[in-house]
Amino acid sequence: MLRILLRPVGYLAFVVALFALSAAARLLGEKHELGFFAGRLSRTVWRYPEVTRRGVQVAWLLWAVLFAVALSPFDPLATRWDEAVLAALALGVLAYQHFGAHRAEH
Repeated sequence: MLRILLRPVGYLAFVVALFALSAAARLLGEKHELGFFAGRLSRTVWRYPEVTRRGVQVAWLLWAVLFAVALSPFDPLATRWDEAVLAALALGVLAYQHFGAHRAEH
């Protein structure tokens, strides 16, 4: 039972780690040894959708749940910034997937 409850957390941690690896590669650059290695490793893992698909699905599901809670009357925060941050996060990820992937292919 515990494994079933913790599995989505593992998927989410995997996706966050992949985004962190991609960010490290971008920030350090190709000329830095660690940046080069992080970039190669990140691209290799992202190239296999059967490995990343489930983690990405769980991450989007968690985002949808958080967004629904933020929009509901049961929102624990009395501000609208939580909705704005969640919307900006989704737009940022979608923009990166659309524009970042096209730029990386060229």
